[in-house]
Amino acid sequence: MNIAVVFPGQGSQFAGMGKDLYEEFSKVKEIYSVADSIFQDYYKTKELSISALSFNADELSLQNTAYTQPTILTLSIAISEILKEKGLLNISEVKYTAGHSLGEFSALYFAGILSLEDCLRLVIKRGDLMSKAPKGSMSAVVGLSESEILSLIEEFPLVSIANYNAPDQIVITGSEDEVLRANQSIEAYGTEKSLKLRVIPLSVGGAFHSPLMKSASDEFSILIDSVKFNTASVPVVQNISASANTDPETIKKDLKKQMTGSVKWTQTVEFLIANDTGVKEILELGPGKVLSGLTKKQDRRFPAKSIQGFSDINEMLLVSKSI
Repeated sequence: MNIAVVFPGQGSQFAGMGKDLYEEFSKVKEIYSVADSIFQDYYKTKELSISALSFNADELSLQNTAYTQPTILTLSIAISEILKEKGLLNISEVKYTAGHSLGEFSALYFAGILSLEDCLRLVIKRGDLMSKAPKGSMSAVVGLSESEILSLIEEFPLVSIANYNAPDQIVITGSEDEVLRANQSIEAYGTEKSLKLRVIPLSVGGAFHSPLMKSASDEFSILIDSVKFNTASVPVVQNISASANTDPETIKKDLKKQMTGSVKWTQTVEFLIANDTGVKEILELGPGKVLSGLTKKQDRRFPAKSIQGFSDINEMLLVSKSI
């Protein structure tokens, strides 16, 4: 079966994630050992580690962007490696890979573009930079079209679209004051038009995927330039373009735009589920089931499955043995 492998981004984390896999598979222990070493070297501490944060920290601690990003990345990579090691995921059957925001880095590792060490270094730095970026806000708007939202935020120059998550779910981003006023304007529009819409403020500390991230993006681009990008073994559908790439220079160029640009996930799913791609199933690897849910929003009949823990992998093992 031809599949697309996708990886979740920030917001999919949960306390204790990955612990069951760590206790079960030596390969997972190896990956977390590498991740812990790089994380502790970056922060010059032995008090914190990716494994400790993943397995023992509470939900509030995991909301810290500096911790959220490398913990999600490490689990996503660990799951992909276990599936390959157990013969549950054949790379020759993967037509495309993609990831939502942070998840794009998991996809770059999966496609062989980045080494494990370089991928971890990039994401640890990315999380640190984004956690220190100027304060801002983000809100999910459910129930309005892109054109309606663009019209409503036009009067707020520091507000833009961060994520196109689904046809009826778009995230706005920008300064705290202007996002608050944009929220109020959108809600007033919904009341006036008697629309069933929701505006949901998100628990983030910055205006991610907005021009306000330019300083962090510029610094991150310097690190990107220092890292070797290999030709992709699987085409990667990138956030900024929603088009598939294998060329390392194109991928690197587009990756530099990701922190300040919009995540085109709706368009990515549209691409993946189109008849001419040959994709028959979307497999989400990492914590949560966010991307599987967003796929169902676009086509409830399209097969989408989430693999996030030992029970999911064990079920796959049992099925494979019965065939």
